Amino acid sequence: MTDFKEKRRGLRYKSLYLGLFANIAKGILLALLVFVVIFIPSRYIIKNQYVTGDMQRLRRAQYLSDLQDYVIDNEVTENNLDKITDWIRGNPYVYLVVYKNTRVEPMGYVENTEFVPNPKNEFREYMGSRIDESMERDDLFSDATANGFYRITVSDGSLTVAMAEYSENLYYGMFSAISVLAAALTFVFSLVGYIRVVIDRIKRFAGDVTIVSDIDMNYEIISEGADEISTLSDNVEQMRQKMLDHIKSEQEAREANTELITSISHDIRTPLTVLMGYIEMMKAHSADDEVMQGYISATENTALRLKHLSDDMFKYSLAFGETQKSVKLDEYDAATLIEQLLFEHFVLMREMGYDLHYDLTGESIKPGSTIRTDADNLMRIVDNIFSNLRKYADPAEPILFTHGVEDGKFTLECRNRIRRDTEEAESNGIGLKTCVRLASLVAKKFEYGRDGDDFYCRLVIDIRGGQDASAE
Repeated sequence: MTDFKEKRRGLRYKSLYLGLFANIAKGILLALLVFVVIFIPSRYIIKNQYVTGDMQRLRRAQYLSDLQDYVIDNEVTENNLDKITDWIRGNPYVYLVVYKNTRVEPMGYVENTEFVPNPKNEFREYMGSRIDESMERDDLFSDATANGFYRITVSDGSLTVAMAEYSENLYYGMFSAISVLAAALTFVFSLVGYIRVVIDRIKRFAGDVTIVSDIDMNYEIISEGADEISTLSDNVEQMRQKMLDHIKSEQEAREANTELITSISHDIRTPLTVLMGYIEMMKAHSADDEVMQGYISATENTALRLKHLSDDMFKYSLAFGETQKSVKLDEYDAATLIEQLLFEHFVLMREMGYDLHYDLTGESIKPGSTIRTDADNLMRIVDNIFSNLRKYADPAEPILFTHGVEDGKFTLECRNRIRRDTEEAESNGIGLKTCVRLASLVAKKFEYGRDGDDFYCRLVIDIRGGQDASAE
């Protein structure tokens, strides 16, 4: 079930497009709110705490002191001011006006020098690279001269300078960038939150479909909301219901078919049993009448054909009907079960004159190995194999049996030459189809086929556990 938060965020829209546009609008509003909350207070704090008269005077004094040390260390002269450009590069928020030929004796750095510029005074301007380019040169000049004039001592005299600093631009720019970044992240997270809800719903829907297709067809797919995903969920749920109805109808038809076959077969076998009894009595009382014996023999053959048809109907029901309900799996000792399944058939085939050859492939069955199967239904498969051998195998050719254990599987393979003089033939192969169906329930697999004049079949059974005799 969807939690309350997800219902609030992702399921109240009637369309995914509408939800997307609504969350975009919400993200934009939240981004603007975050931008204003960071941008306006930061500018207020900078203006009232950083850009004040006292703080600016302190910063100018620090810059001027640093400039005085620089010109002394670098031996700047009144006629060689190019080196001041390097100092400006290191102080990108400073605007500096330097007057030459002011005829003031070298007295060191002096604040608030009383100096009135006149057109005869030669001066240079130096502007840092981070000063707002939108500011006019006259405004910069006015700001610098309004702050007063200062004397800077050089090696051959002194300079009169005026300075303005705009280091607050650093913080204005930094907090503006932070405001924009925070607003962008707010918008992205708001949109990603909606997309995550949609993706989670898609994943949950995909998981529901996987459960229905691979695990439990009766698992109900619950639709929540009214958007395209909900519509898709409704459609898949309707399809699941129709498939269940179809499966139920097929099962009912199959069960009715099985009951019909069983009933018809029973109705046929009951009078056949009586008929066979009468035939045996007629054979005993008409032993001297050759003509009557011929009629009786023909009648017996017809009755036997009816009996075979009745048996085939049972096999058909077993091969194509619902057999899983009659299967009960248990653990059996592997060596004992295999011996019980095969020994009597091998003895009977030898007594009937068949030449049996055995070939061990892989490993023999280890002591303690077990097989989980339904012994009765597994016996049906083996009985059918040997029944086919007695019907269709050429007695003049050897029958080859190969068996062994490999990769946790016991394999029994039989290969024989098909007899040419037989008049019997399974036109529909119901017995073999029965083996394939039963093997899917009680063994690993059963397969068969023809290879020229040879017929082969292969039974594979899962085998568990076991230990080598040398380990005991």
